Amino acid sequence: MTELRARNRRGVVPLLAALLALLFGVDAYAGPQVAQRGRPSPAPTPAPAPEKERPSRGWSNPKALELAKEGIEAKKSGDLTRCIQKDQASLVLEEHPYVRLHLSSCLAGQRRFKDALIAARDALAAGIRNQDEDLKRAALARVQELLPKLAKVTLAIPNKTAGLRITLTPAVGAGTSIRPSQLKGPITVDPGEYTIEAVREEKGDRYLFKEKFTIDEGEEKEIEILPKRDHLPDEIEECLRNAKTYKERLKCIEETTTRPNVRVGLEMSAYTDSTAVHVLTPAINASVVSPTGGWNVGGSYLLDMVTAASPDLVSTASRSFREQRHAASLAGGYKFSFAQVGVNGNVSSEPDYLSRTLGGSLSTELNDKLITPRVGYNYSWDTIGYRNTPFDQFSRALTTHAIEAGVTFVLSPTTLLVTGISMSFERGENSKLYRFIPMFPADIADRIPAGATVALVNEQRLSVRPREFVPQQRDRFAIGARVNHRFASGTLRIEERIYTDNWGIKASTTDGRYLHDLGENLRVWPHLRLHAQSGASFYQLAYTAAVDQQGTPVEIPRYRTSDREASPMVAVTAGGGARIALTSEKATTQYAIVVSGDVMYNRYLASLFILSRTAVWGTIGFDAEF
Repeated sequence: MTELRARNRRGVVPLLAALLALLFGVDAYAGPQVAQRGRPSPAPTPAPAPEKERPSRGWSNPKALELAKEGIEAKKSGDLTRCIQKDQASLVLEEHPYVRLHLSSCLAGQRRFKDALIAARDALAAGIRNQDEDLKRAALARVQELLPKLAKVTLAIPNKTAGLRITLTPAVGAGTSIRPSQLKGPITVDPGEYTIEAVREEKGDRYLFKEKFTIDEGEEKEIEILPKRDHLPDEIEECLRNAKTYKERLKCIEETTTRPNVRVGLEMSAYTDSTAVHVLTPAINASVVSPTGGWNVGGSYLLDMVTAASPDLVSTASRSFREQRHAASLAGGYKFSFAQVGVNGNVSSEPDYLSRTLGGSLSTELNDKLITPRVGYNYSWDTIGYRNTPFDQFSRALTTHAIEAGVTFVLSPTTLLVTGISMSFERGENSKLYRFIPMFPADIADRIPAGATVALVNEQRLSVRPREFVPQQRDRFAIGARVNHRFASGTLRIEERIYTDNWGIKASTTDGRYLHDLGENLRVWPHLRLHAQSGASFYQLAYTAAVDQQGTPVEIPRYRTSDREASPMVAVTAGGGARIALTSEKATTQYAIVVSGDVMYNRYLASLFILSRTAVWGTIGFDAEF
């Protein structure tokens, strides 16, 4: 008997080593082969399941014992899910090897063989450690029963693996990222249905592979990973059809071209609101991206044609005006092996305002391109003038330093998280030189209602009406996050931004849209945006002033404004859009029409002249990519 036990121990230890190797990434079948070389004794006959009697051994927590008994009863009744829940709850309270072994049997009943093997491994290790022969025999039998049921998947991967992200997702449950070390041999999995996805990005191009497969108990299967670009030219499709082997198909996909990708877009936008402000904006944009060279350049130009006759103009007896604003931008970047560098600049010009901006950004890819940090900086210097007056005769200056930093996380092949913070520091003239603020006697100001009409304001106000004046320093801070998740036929995008500044304004903005694919050529989306903010610390519905007997002001507030964007307010925007592809996805040149529209409603809680504003904004555009 002593010799038999020694022989059994010699067989158990190599098998335990093989089991540990299996569960930590080594070939699932290396262990049994090693065990056979040691001439172990014949496989012992499985002992009767110990779960009916053994839970009474060595218990110190009565609640854990009660849960273990409930787990046994759940298995007897065929409720494996409840069995697993009860056993796991018992193990949280007290570690017991016989409960581990019982948990293994319930997991195996749900074909969760990998988890069952882990539980059996722990029970076997406890049996060896505690010299419990009954437990050791039962756990060893369970291990030998489970090993042949595991399936193995081998992945054939392309030559270009840099940046390749592979995820294996079961039909039920979360996906698992495949580590590079796992690609060297078979991957051990439970039998069932799986989806395997592989994504690789190379200098502007995105390569994607997605395939569903089913694998049975003990089956070995090879999956050929063949990432392809979103839009393949006809010649590559033909090459794939004619290819006979995996290497030939890879050659079709990995053939590169030095021709850059060119995109050109034309847009026409229009805006109108209930305060008689109308804007028409034609625009053009273009970009060139070299997938092989790693460089990109792009630019845009737009023209704003504005007509306004708002209540603010009426209140000061000013005439409506027509004005044009020209804006142009240029950006470029280059991707080095370690980081991507970008530069940008833009200029905006209107009769009484000139704005210029220069900036740059730096980003890098970490953790196999799953994490991308980014920093950016922009410097703006604006010259503010007065209508029909040259800048050299009258002008004010405003400078802005803007800093942003963020991190993009690839959570899975279908989920992207973008986080960021931004800061801007403005110094100079922030006041609107055409805006004059009504002043009221102290005994009248408290009785001025929100939304007071032009007639009421002119009737109750003092004769003095000073020009708007706000602090010459404004520091803004914002933090935000955006989540993009791809479903089978659509993409959900949700964004949240929290804002504050040293003027006392605090705001929250939530934006969401769902882009749904209706076939190959049509994508539609609804859009919803919610915004709420407090007012600036110096903002008042009705400002008070003191004047002498001649009406000359002797005391007025230092800071005063009637800017509704500095008042407490809430805003709701709702709309949608559509993208209509005019060509097939496989066409070398892509054409599309994009239309979108939104209705915006602003509610002002403390504002003169109006309580709300309703606006409509629409855009139609034409895109070409070749």
